[in-house]
Amino acid sequence: MTPRLLGGGKQLMMGNLIELQFGQARNWPLGSAMSIALLAIVMITLLVYVRTVGREGVSNG
Repeated sequence: MTPRLLGGGKQLMMGNLIELQFGQARNWPLGSAMSIALLAIVMITLLVYVRTVGREGVSNG
């Protein structure tokens, strides 16, 4: 629901695309692959962030 509110329904966001694959298109394999890819991207981004902030915290403290 949040991507629809933020995008105004005009922009196709990743969450909307995943929802369409599971709902209307009934393409569960593609929807699950996209979900795993999105999860991996978020986890890698968080890992890089935590390591970067962790190094700065140790050198400053």
